[in-house]
This record gives sequence, C-alpha cells and structure tokens, in this order.
Amino acid sequence: MDKYQNTIGIVINKKTVKETDLLITLLTPRKGKIIALAKGAKNIKSSRLSSLQLGNTIKVQLYQKNDFLWLSEAQTITPFLQTSKSLTQINLLFYFLEILNRLIAENQQIENIYQISQEIIDAINQNQLNRYIKNEILFLETLGFGVPNEINLYFQKKDYKTTQQLIKGFFESIIEKPLESNKLFK
Repeated sequence: MDKYQNTIGIVINKKTVKETDLLITLLTPRKGKIIALAKGAKNIKSSRLSSLQLGNTIKVQLYQKNDFLWLSEAQTITPFLQTSKSLTQINLLFYFLEILNRLIAENQQIENIYQISQEIIDAINQNQLNRYIKNEILFLETLGFGVPNEINLYFQKKDYKTTQQLIKGFFESIIEKPLESNKLFK
C-alpha cells in the first residue's frame, strides 16, 4: 500500500480512544474490512466527525505508518441519517453492522460483500424489508455459509417476520453468541 491512499467505505464501527480520537472500522470494496485511527476527530473543530457516523458511505484519505492506518480526511458520499428513520430501521442498521463487524476479518476482502452490504443498507434506508432479507440471504451465500432450507421456505411464503427471526438465529449460531444490537431498543 502506498503511504497515502484514497478509498471509499462504509462506516461499520467506531470506538472512542482517548478523549478526541476515534478508531474507525470501514468496509471497503478492495481492501475489505480495515481499521484506521482518526486522530482528533471528536474535537469540536474537526470537520470529519459528521462523516464518521455509522452506516455512512464515505470517501477517505488514509495514511499508512508502521503497519497502522491513520484517517486524515473524510467526506460523506451517502449519509444514512440524512432523512428521519424509524427505530426499526436504525435497529436493523445496527444489527447488520454488528454482523459485518463480527463475520468479516480485518484486511479480508471477499468478492461482492461490499456491494451486497451497500444493497442491504440501501434497502434499510428505503424501508424495503423483502429486499433487505433477500440480500441478507445473498450475504450468507456469498460468505459460504449456505442458507438453511427453512429460511428459503419462509422467504418464498413472504413470511418476512419468521424469515428474519430464522436468519438472526442462524447468524447467532455462526458467531456462537447472541447479537448485542437487539438489546438497544427493547
């Protein structure tokens, strides 16, 4: 990797480090899941903070130093919270971002995962549950886990509530622990 690199990515996680720094996890089209330090991003004078919101698609400039990435600039391409969202949409976003963060290893690039993830976030944004679930199934297939017949059966019956419950249970069986994002809105 060159010392400086521009890329686009989906903000899938962020963690405060010290008082004003953020550790940002991005899903990118070519590098897969990467983690970069945004030094001073929480500072009141920083123009990057609004771009670094969960679910946003952003263009970033990264700087590599000693096997670590530093995020020097960020610009929003597609904001997730540009318009009002329901709690269900926000919960689905957090749920999906948690799955992405847990199932994709750092620096692991998987063909089509970025595009499918963009489709899933767009389906949440457009409040299209059937499109969301269809792409969740495609996400599972692309990762190589396969999809239990029961999930496909309920999806074909258009029983989206049961389908989503089965998919959630399947994800939890893959990561071998309950998902935390569901606790946010209970």
